[in-house]
Amino acid sequence: MVSGVIHQKNNFYTVRIIGNCGEFSAEELIAIAQIASTYGNGKITATSRGTIEIEQISPDNLEIALEKIKINNLRLGGTGTTVRAIVSCKGTTCTKGLYDVHALATELDNLFYGKTVPKKLKIGVFGCINSLGKAKSQDIGIMPSFKNPHKFELYIGGLLGNSPVYGQHIDIALNKEQLICAIKFIIEIYQKNGKYPQRLRKVLDANPNLWQEINNYLIELIQK
Repeated sequence: MVSGVIHQKNNFYTVRIIGNCGEFSAEELIAIAQIASTYGNGKITATSRGTIEIEQISPDNLEIALEKIKINNLRLGGTGTTVRAIVSCKGTTCTKGLYDVHALATELDNLFYGKTVPKKLKIGVFGCINSLGKAKSQDIGIMPSFKNPHKFELYIGGLLGNSPVYGQHIDIALNKEQLICAIKFIIEIYQKNGKYPQRLRKVLDANPNLWQEINNYLIELIQK
């Protein structure tokens, strides 16, 4: 199955469109609406990861709908055993945001979105204490450090679904370059040690030494 195409009930399909970390231009939304009206049931759905889904596309219309998505330079994806669409809060424009959240999310999206992992991996970037619960529900949740301005802290191993669990807080303040290295390291640990259909948290809890390996790596990062 093509990434971004989801088989649904009654042999219909949904297609998932990825924006720029939750942002879409007016032109993109117009194109999405036209595709939904012509080839779907005229409805679109916003997902929890800031993507848009066009619903109820019949098998006969699927190929041409995918072609129209390509023609309009829309990004199809966000499914499969991959790093999923990066989520960010509105901290860039919100008065409570402590840094340019969307800029960081976009940089991480360019680096990590779509990488192959054992099951799926969700990264979220958040700008103030009001998003703490969201950060804790990500495989990798990023929050500003409240003790060290202009630095970041991680929550690792959060899960929703049928076995919800909060991510573990790693109380080590990282600058942006260190943060990127840390995310790369965590993804590599998941790729090396995980097997389908394990999520990151299952892999780490099954191998407690991996938690220590991550912690040691982060300590080494800040000591360089």
